Amino acid sequence: MTNNKKQEHRALNLSRREALQIAARYGVAAASVGFACVVGDGVVSFAEAAASEAEKKAKAKHVMTLGLDGTLNLYPNRAVAKHSSWIHGAPEYKEIVEKNSNGQIYVDIHDAGALGGQTAALKKVQQGIIQGASCSTQNAAQLAPVWNVLDVPYTVGPVANHWKLIFSKEFNDTVRAQSEKRRLTTAIIMPYLRWLEMSHNVKKEIRKPEDLKGIKMRVTGSKLEQACFEILPTNSTPIAWSEVFTALKDGAVDGIHTTPTSVLDGGMAPVIGQIVDTLMMYNNDSIWLNTEWINALPGDLKEVVLEANYLGQKKIYDDYEAIHREAIGTTVDGPKVGWKAANTKIIRLSDAERAVWVDFLSIDRNKSKLNTLIDQFGRKEFELVLNVVKNGSPEPKRWWKA
Repeated sequence: MTNNKKQEHRALNLSRREALQIAARYGVAAASVGFACVVGDGVVSFAEAAASEAEKKAKAKHVMTLGLDGTLNLYPNRAVAKHSSWIHGAPEYKEIVEKNSNGQIYVDIHDAGALGGQTAALKKVQQGIIQGASCSTQNAAQLAPVWNVLDVPYTVGPVANHWKLIFSKEFNDTVRAQSEKRRLTTAIIMPYLRWLEMSHNVKKEIRKPEDLKGIKMRVTGSKLEQACFEILPTNSTPIAWSEVFTALKDGAVDGIHTTPTSVLDGGMAPVIGQIVDTLMMYNNDSIWLNTEWINALPGDLKEVVLEANYLGQKKIYDDYEAIHREAIGTTVDGPKVGWKAANTKIIRLSDAERAVWVDFLSIDRNKSKLNTLIDQFGRKEFELVLNVVKNGSPEPKRWWKA
């Protein structure tokens, strides 16, 4: 397909004002990828808007190059999370930083993995080549191993407990601080609970650990997730995200373990026969910034970035339920969207059924394997997580302040 054909295919029925707003929100790179805007009887490219963004970038004193592995405006007609759900809040983040810095900081967004996959882009952040990137804490744990402590099975529990961690000063001063020592600051965390997503090749319903016997499961780079699937009666293997669809389709793996939001937005619904809410851990899709870049900013601009981190996090918090109900379709009630529209079998475990999984993967039953990993990645940090989950507050607050 030629570039002209691509532009014609991606034409949007927008006014000139709306086109300029989209380009301003998403940045120079996103405005220059071949979208077209229908204005009256003619087609106007985003070149004009991109030129405006280029002028803003030239006038800025500081540029935050932000690599996103998700796609912006993926679902222009969706009620919420119009882009890949795992980068929700990123366009608003750009607006906040630029507005509150009075244009002194320009956020140059490159979406759709243009700056590399998650781990590759995060390495660039750590090295100071770019200033920010999206990456799950599971993949980030390869560079900042302390994040593995969140993946001890059934440690965190309901999402309210995860909000306690995200907004906690104690969590900031321990787990976040450990990754900042490695030049990685978490700006926004999206705590999506993981389910099992099984291919059509799996004919039986998965309701108890024994149902996974002999099943080939794809796992991430998280050492604790890998340990879980060594404890469970599965054959597990790490597979790159870009290869998962083909692996499921061709039978190289029978299932994956991640958030239904990522699987749906990754276009994998056609090869998934059932999703199961085991809820043993989270997929913490996150946006990261280079710590040294933040610290080198003048004091007022550093505070702008930190405040944008909070406001971006608050956006995730405010939209969390709506994303699952109105876009992903994993809530009990709500419209026929997402997984419901795909007619995928949604298996919701009873409390008694889930209790079997909790016991099967418990530290008490797996002391040697799990305690060894906890000690390796941070016993102090793990115990802090347990304490905040038990005693913290889920109310949003600026976590770096007392």
